Formats: sequence, structure tokens, C-alpha cells
Amino acid sequence: MPRPRRIGIVEDDAHLRRYLNDVVDADPRLEVAFTEGDMAGALRRIETLAVDLWLIDLQLPDGNGADLVPRLKARGKAKCLILTVLGDRTSVIAALDSGADGYLLKDTDPKALVEGILSALDGYAPISPQAAHFLLDLYQQGTRQARQRPEDSVLTTREQEVLRLFSRGLSYREAAGVLEISPHTVRDYVKAIYRKLSVHSRSEAIFEARQLGIISSVE
Repeated sequence: MPRPRRIGIVEDDAHLRRYLNDVVDADPRLEVAFTEGDMAGALRRIETLAVDLWLIDLQLPDGNGADLVPRLKARGKAKCLILTVLGDRTSVIAALDSGADGYLLKDTDPKALVEGILSALDGYAPISPQAAHFLLDLYQQGTRQARQRPEDSVLTTREQEVLRLFSRGLSYREAAGVLEISPHTVRDYVKAIYRKLSVHSRSEAIFEARQLGIISSVE
């Protein structure tokens, strides 16, 4: 019999974390590798434990879970499946654009959740119906083509460099090191980027910049 697939759970709500732990462990094909309540804890696990799939909440106390995805992808071949209460268009598209392998809502029943995890592990992309609606809408409207943007939203060369580094999974400190500036200066650039693009997270900024043609979709 093949070994159970190892699942890492990143969820800040303790009750839901225990529930997810029980759902995963109840299936003999799966086992919980660890549970963490924030991004920092998840990042510490990268170097210490082998994981086949990360089950990630978006609303974590120290950031947007979608920002974890490119960093996790850069470190290995594990799948990343978003599990969240957020079913709005911006959250769905930004998470999938970050490289997530699927997007499920937290009201997904236990059986469907396990099926979604196994589906992602097999190379498919499980998507909750509400999230799939936005993808269909994007396809029908052709909104993935670059749009015209007002002059006041144009990013400076350095702001674009910061976004490119973020899209490759670098942290504030890592980006500062590459650009040979302080992390504080990076944060100032990020504030300007958020203001110009009317966004509130790194993943949203990357998504919006790609849609506007500011950075390439392959970066």
C-alpha cells in the first residue's frame, strides 16, 4: 500500500485547525504533517518537513496566505490548495495567479474537501463553484488582456523591480538585499505600489501589475 500523502495545514483559527486535522487524518490516503497558525510558522516548516500539499487559509494574522504560495513553490514540488471564506473575485484571481493549485471555500463538506485534496495531488485544480464563476467570467470577457491605465498609476522603475522580486517569491528583506536598500525603503515602495494600483496585498499587486502589462506573467 502506498504511503499516505502528507498535508501541511496553515489556518489561524484553532477550532478549524483541529477540524481540518481530523478530516485529513480520517482518510487513510492522507496524513497531517503539521498544523500552523501563521505564515511565519509555515515558512519555518519548509526546511524541516517533507509535505505533499499545503492547505492554506488566506486571512492569516501576519499576512495574506496567497503570498506564501510562490515562496513554497520555489522550495519544492508540493501542491498549494487555498481553503478560505473569501469568495470574492479579487481574492480568487489573486490566489490562483500566485500559483495556487486550487481554491475551495471553507463551507466545503468533509468528503468534498478530501476529494479536492486528492484531486490537487493528482495534478488537477479543484475550484469551488463560486470561484469557478469568476474564471468563466474572465474567459468570456477577455479581461486577461492588458488594459489601458491612467498615468498616475504608472509605477517607477524601482517600484517595478520590487514587484518583480515579490513575484519570484522574495520577502521584504530578501528584496532589500538584492536591491541593496533597507527593508524600510522597500516598505515605502510597497505603500506607493498599493496606492497606485488600488490594492491591499502583495498578491493583488502582482496580479494587477500583470493585468496592466507592467510586469510579465512569467515573472
